[in-house]
Amino acid sequence: MNIAILTIGDEICIGQIINTNASFGQIINTNASWLGHACTEIGAQVLRHSTIGDSTEALLKELKELSQEADCIIMSGGLGPTHDDKTKETLVTYFNDELLLDETTLNNLKARARLRGLPLNQRNMDQALLPSQCTILANPRGTAPGMLFEKDDVIYVSLPGVPSELKGIMNEHVLPLLRSRIERESGKKPFFHTILTKGIPESALADLIGEPEYFLRENESLAFLPSYQGVRLRIGIMHQDKSEAEMRLKEIQQLLCDKVGTYVFGFGNDSLLSVTTGLLKQQGKTISVVESCTSGLLGAAFTQESGSSSYFMGGFLTYSNALKNQLVGVSNSSLDQYGAVSKEVAEEMAKGGRTVLNTDFCISITGIAGPDGGSEEKPVGTVWIAIADAKQVIAKRFSFGGDRAINRERSVAQAIGMLYDVLIHND
Repeated sequence: MNIAILTIGDEICIGQIINTNASFGQIINTNASWLGHACTEIGAQVLRHSTIGDSTEALLKELKELSQEADCIIMSGGLGPTHDDKTKETLVTYFNDELLLDETTLNNLKARARLRGLPLNQRNMDQALLPSQCTILANPRGTAPGMLFEKDDVIYVSLPGVPSELKGIMNEHVLPLLRSRIERESGKKPFFHTILTKGIPESALADLIGEPEYFLRENESLAFLPSYQGVRLRIGIMHQDKSEAEMRLKEIQQLLCDKVGTYVFGFGNDSLLSVTTGLLKQQGKTISVVESCTSGLLGAAFTQESGSSSYFMGGFLTYSNALKNQLVGVSNSSLDQYGAVSKEVAEEMAKGGRTVLNTDFCISITGIAGPDGGSEEKPVGTVWIAIADAKQVIAKRFSFGGDRAINRERSVAQAIGMLYDVLIHND
């Protein structure tokens, strides 16, 4: 099944950027990314991601083009109650349809308004006016239901743009339908295994593995999915028998692990964070943090999972030199001689944090996140990360680049990776 993903909304096209050097204020199209992944997981092939503004003409033109190549078009956005939400009316035009009042949807809207103690105005009630030809996809998380049409062997799905609502409707209505169509038409189901790697760039990983055509058979695939925490290798197979598919996936997985070696750190739904914190729990060790340029992001990462209090004890945000000295004992002489972004200061931050917080390990991060503050010797993106334990202090310098948000995210990923490396070699 070939799928096209179409995002609708002026806000996605324009962006609403408050600060070009910060991540807040930007409208990021996370829906398209999630939809692409979800559709791939059921064995579909995503041909295209398109983004258009709230324009009737643009939507009609895009639907006409996409219908020539896609078996299913999934739209998101433009279903709200305001004048610029034009998707529903445009679909009425496209399908030569009419709007009818759906009593079930209207009753759900009234119940939702009563529950929240809010008035239900005409704009809200008009969301119960739906095309007569569509299959209504209930949306208990919001006010705009999804809609599903079929025309000339093409499935059209229209979803609200709110991520939680979109995901709910997809998981409960759309994905089961598409999965059953795929399985019925091909006689096969999709199966996947995922290998997680770290410490090796995507290109070098591809060189290690070699050309997939030499070890993959028909209906088998290998995808490289890079992120700041490493590259995920997703092995896919379409097969009619689950046990045979799993056996073959294990064969390919073992072959890849033999090629990639020690760069593999996990499988499936693992993450570098979950594997690392799992090692902390397994070894009965505790961790603390002393952060400067990441300002709490590393501590927040360690506390994402329930039960993190068993290994994460706390930390310090030492953004200023004065607090580096007062809270964790970084010497003023080191700050004056080497500067806050240095191997010496990173090491003293980690050692001091471990002593004050009485933990087995302490990680420190100090760097120049940008966009200002760099120099020829220490350009923007320079980050020092150190880990202290009872035996040693390990410090590494990284050069990430000019984007503040990315530098902070990469710093956290590298810090977790360094802790993982220490833990797997820990006696």
